[in-house]
Amino acid sequence: MQVQLEDIRRKEEHTKKRLEEIDRRTHPRTAQDFALLHNELEAWRLQEVKRIEEANLSPEEKRIAMVELLKKQTKLLQTIDRLQQQASKDNKAKRVNTVLNKMSSAKAMPNLAATSVETPLTIRARELRDLYNGLQLANISADERLDVLLHVKWTVKEFECVLTREIVELIDREADLLNRGRKAATMTGLRQRLNNLFLQFIETPEFNPEALQYSRVPIEHTHRPLVKLTKK
Repeated sequence: MQVQLEDIRRKEEHTKKRLEEIDRRTHPRTAQDFALLHNELEAWRLQEVKRIEEANLSPEEKRIAMVELLKKQTKLLQTIDRLQQQASKDNKAKRVNTVLNKMSSAKAMPNLAATSVETPLTIRARELRDLYNGLQLANISADERLDVLLHVKWTVKEFECVLTREIVELIDREADLLNRGRKAATMTGLRQRLNNLFLQFIETPEFNPEALQYSRVPIEHTHRPLVKLTKK
């Protein structure tokens, strides 16, 4: 009985590992995954070159075969590049979400076991996180999108600086396009710019104090002309 259970366990582990290897190739996410794809592509290319060179072909037929091989290799490299771009985008989104969730989470009290409390700063961070997530929503109506834009606009207008003025300008531009009936697909670049600027707003301690402890570089060593506050 014990032998049978051990055999089943080994088979399950083998199946799991095989599925993981398939997933690494079909849905690569890490630098190691892409290095694996490039290595396997190079191994395949060398094998194909050897096959062509050893084949009983005329010089012209070999030349044509090598051209076709190059075309296939180029197409596969383009596919890997697209997968890498998507993985980079997905990984960045995960990192951003992780940090935003940490900023907005309740804080543990050092002197009270298993006790966490909300603070005005974590509540502020959560509100900003929710607005950012609202900007990421797809397939919502124009009215719903306008409502999200309005909330973001009034949030950033609490502060006066180059960054907030640019955000307001982008919001007004998109609102105008939405009211004219423009399709979302025509505003991809505009929305991406807005997302990036609002994320920069969230990551700025003057606007979101919780961001200070997540800054990679001490704030006194950063050059931030866009967030220099001006008097209203």
